[in-house]
Amino acid sequence: MRVLRSLHWFDLPADAPELSTPAFREFMQRCFPPIRNSDGSWKRSRANRHADLDTQLATLLKKQERRPAVFMDVGMANGISTLETIRCLERAGLPVQTIATDRNLEAYVVRLSRDLDLLVEAKGHILLIEWHGWLFSPFCHFWDHVTGRSLLKWIATARGKRQVTRLGLPLTPGHVRPDGVVAGPFRLVTPELQGRADVLVRPDDILESTPPEWVGVADVLRVVNVLRPDDFTPLQLRQVAKNLRQRCREGGILVVGRNRMQRGVRPRWAATFFRAEPGGGWRTLERLGAGSEVEQFFDPNTEDRLPPDRGASSPPTRSDGTPPAGLAKPDGDRGGTQ
Repeated sequence: MRVLRSLHWFDLPADAPELSTPAFREFMQRCFPPIRNSDGSWKRSRANRHADLDTQLATLLKKQERRPAVFMDVGMANGISTLETIRCLERAGLPVQTIATDRNLEAYVVRLSRDLDLLVEAKGHILLIEWHGWLFSPFCHFWDHVTGRSLLKWIATARGKRQVTRLGLPLTPGHVRPDGVVAGPFRLVTPELQGRADVLVRPDDILESTPPEWVGVADVLRVVNVLRPDDFTPLQLRQVAKNLRQRCREGGILVVGRNRMQRGVRPRWAATFFRAEPGGGWRTLERLGAGSEVEQFFDPNTEDRLPPDRGASSPPTRSDGTPPAGLAKPDGDRGGTQ
């Protein structure tokens, strides 16, 4: 399968029968190898990556006797994991409205030759290269240098940058050509997620000021496989902690962490669950594995021994009792399908 020439899958409606075919499942599993965004962050997505995290989240919400109204997933990649979390909460009797965000939601395909395609951001940053059906990131890891693949990546990237620059940046729908040299823009979100009435998909930058309509809206906020100390400075991480606190209502739950994927090995999680404290700030509630590596930027007073359970707290209340604009009320009877 030539993945970058199959991005029309993303344009299918949520009820399209093609979404249940093996071909679509293969496409969704292959379409996002690790992607390095122009800001240095990574985009990854694979099915069942968050199963342990989802289970612990549902258990924590029940233990805290909370019924969340709004779930915000920051850095959702292509939305597979977001959809799985929604379904997990529904099975636990906790239907939610969802705001799913990512820095890059759209990209263009630029065809350099019969066997060489690029996936690029509108401003020209190359996200993926596909050469003779081999899909890879232009970013070079240690083993790329050892095996010599770094040379191929360098050649393809240099050629791609020259070609994309000649097209004129930023890319817009006006660059799309009938001969297929430029195609798009493609919204890189699974149709099963963006087709739901109880889901809003929005662009987002967690280093920027919180949009007014998002202030105090989230009961559950998740930021996983996004925040790494080698991608963000300490000052930026502290700013992210403040920005996320603005999005979360008092008593809401924040999940921060990441997992390490190894072929043939169950993902190893390092995540921390926080509670939004009155007056601002976060308090550590639980950890999965060793806890998030950026935990201290959210709760500087955290100790090796987690604080004792203070008992069940009352469910949070919304200031106006209404959902965010654009969201339909979640259907509590809908369990979804895997």
